[in-house]
Amino acid sequence: MNAIIGMNELAIRDYGRPETMEYLRDIRQAGATLLSIINDILDFSKIESGHIQITAARYDTASLLNDALAIIRIRLGDKPIELLADIDPSIPAFMTGDEIRVRQILLNILSNAVKYTNEGFIKFTARCDIIGDEAVDLIFSVEDSGIGIRREDIGRLFGDFSRVDLGRNKNIQGSGLGLSITRLICRAMGGDVTVTSEYGQGSVFTATIRQKCADYVPMGGIEGKISYRAEVGAIRFTAPDFRVLIADDNAANLKVAAGLLAPYKMKVDTCLSGEESVALVKENNYDLVFMDHMMPGMDGIEATKAIRALGGRFDELQIVALTANAISGMKEMFLENGFNDFLSKPIEIPKLDELIERRVPLERRHKAKAITKGVADAEFIGIEGLDTAKGMAMTGGNCANYRSVLELYCRDAESRMGFLELAHAERDLKNFTTQVHALKSASASIGATAVSQEAASLEDAGRRGDMDAIREHAEEFRENLAALIARILSVIRPEVSGDVQTIGEEVITRLASALSAEDVGAADKIMAELSLAPLDSASSRVISEISDLLLISEFEEALGRLKEFK
Repeated sequence: MNAIIGMNELAIRDYGRPETMEYLRDIRQAGATLLSIINDILDFSKIESGHIQITAARYDTASLLNDALAIIRIRLGDKPIELLADIDPSIPAFMTGDEIRVRQILLNILSNAVKYTNEGFIKFTARCDIIGDEAVDLIFSVEDSGIGIRREDIGRLFGDFSRVDLGRNKNIQGSGLGLSITRLICRAMGGDVTVTSEYGQGSVFTATIRQKCADYVPMGGIEGKISYRAEVGAIRFTAPDFRVLIADDNAANLKVAAGLLAPYKMKVDTCLSGEESVALVKENNYDLVFMDHMMPGMDGIEATKAIRALGGRFDELQIVALTANAISGMKEMFLENGFNDFLSKPIEIPKLDELIERRVPLERRHKAKAITKGVADAEFIGIEGLDTAKGMAMTGGNCANYRSVLELYCRDAESRMGFLELAHAERDLKNFTTQVHALKSASASIGATAVSQEAASLEDAGRRGDMDAIREHAEEFRENLAALIARILSVIRPEVSGDVQTIGEEVITRLASALSAEDVGAADKIMAELSLAPLDSASSRVISEISDLLLISEFEEALGRLKEFK
């Protein structure tokens, strides 16, 4: 907290100087460290009090291991360390257990090795022992060439808030709870964690957990494989008869969520209020509902309670909370109020994929066809205040989709401008807070980090009833938001002269062929080309309509619209 407060003070004093960005980066790092410590403490307290929940669901062993290793490769950064993996290919391909907790164990022991190793190697080993007809002991070992542990300190490693050899490790960040939490989780899963070490030479941590085997088919070697979650659009199954409703009061957020679900080819409906979501749930047989938490009028919690009150099949309907306030303890709050799960906004593709993996039954899945990646790295004109690369990744990795989401964002933000006036905040603080909350998540989704952070500060002030802070910053936020909208519109709706064009016959033929074949990659590339062209109003309108239809995989309808235009 001292680091956060001190660096923040330096940033305020020296605003405008080149050093300011460095101070802000330090604030972000200190904040991330603090959040990690708080989450560790909350996690530890839950486990110690017996409130740990170990769920059981089928998961892909190779994907889990790949994910953990991919994250650790990133955390290694520029350290001169070789990451080695020795994974037994006979490990069963599918397990039944708590995938999230298993990943937590892996990341904790791997991250521990990264912290205490400055050069040399880290070796990850995975093997299994078959126990009876169903049970399997998974054994994970992490060996490193790090600083090692004194013999007399080994017994203290798994103590609460324990840090050993503080003289050498004074620059190591963390709560000192990671290994203690890891041991508690392993023991809750019928296993344990052990360690051997030679001071100055390195350590070996071994975690054992018991899981049920869902499929004894060996997973095979994973060397060189890429986790399906690592690639935009690279999904393993589709669910064309799985029906989903997304409720969010922000149209841009709806488009983002629908676009990220598009590769699964689900039937997706959207609505802009809690009241409408309840009405649609009554009329249609949905399998899954994504429900925004904060909405004007009936919010997500009230809507969920109204749905559960209907009884019968509505008791079993899967409802997932969408929230921009994903802090420790929120999941428990949602579960207590009738939700089955929660997903933080802006939506991250790996977390969405994990949720879909948990929520779609095996019998409802169809094997996905291999698809060409969309225009994930297509060039996009720079817009001040937008991280366009991040925005495209957050909206499905596609240039055309991103432009479409930006269009919606601008329309939605313009419609909220009146609610952002200081006079409105003074009349109706609750509604003002709801409006800036919506803009916070939508801005983050398109890559407008600075505007999102301003909205977050105003939302926090609104929750605290701090009108002084709102009076100081509300008008500046409105001006910055209006300027961002103007910059976006100058790119996506450029003023063009007589060089406008219609869609050419050759392009129409190529697009029709891609739509007929349901070739997502080819269609995305053509749509990206067209989104950059100075089209006339009729052509722009049809391309926008087809883009909307592609987001929800309505290929036949998109093809029909194209033929009508032709």
